[in-house]
Amino acid sequence: MTPVDELLHTLRIKGLATPEALATVLGLTAGEVAAGLERLAADGLVLERTAGKRPGWAILPAGRERHAAALAAAAAPALPLLAPVYERFLGHNTPVKVLCAHWQRTTDDADRFDLLEQLAELHAGALPVLAEAGAVVARFDRYGERLTAALERAPDDPRFVVSPLVESYHQVWFECHEDFLLTLGRDRAEEGSF
Repeated sequence: MTPVDELLHTLRIKGLATPEALATVLGLTAGEVAAGLERLAADGLVLERTAGKRPGWAILPAGRERHAAALAAAAAPALPLLAPVYERFLGHNTPVKVLCAHWQRTTDDADRFDLLEQLAELHAGALPVLAEAGAVVARFDRYGERLTAALERAPDDPRFVVSPLVESYHQVWFECHEDFLLTLGRDRAEEGSF
């Protein structure tokens, strides 16, 4: 995929995002992302939402169509290699979701400390799977890096475990799962993997 395609792909996964959030994911400057967004907007693929509680950029139906076609073409050779990696990813998915749900239900500091230790163990188990995915489709390498960054920040800022307003562990995990689903052409509802 070209850099603009990667931008469109990241926006497709995030749903709504600021240039700064997209820049963090892509390892670009906010200016580079803003220029890419303007090019995509000129092609009628994305739209900037300036009103409301969460302003940001969103993908339009034409952008979804172009993204789907580009992703299908780019991903086709990788599918036989990525599908078994995804099955291993799913083995980590439920424990991460259960831990995140437990985190949201508790305010006890000792319990949260224990949950962070458990999350670190789950993370260590998931990293090789993400590295394997990254060997097949390079962008999956970034998920391991982003998850590690969230885990490192979580002890000092608990938002980095589950908050959707920061690059939290849960948020990045969800985006990684969505990337697997889109790349493999699978449907979250049909699969029952929420």
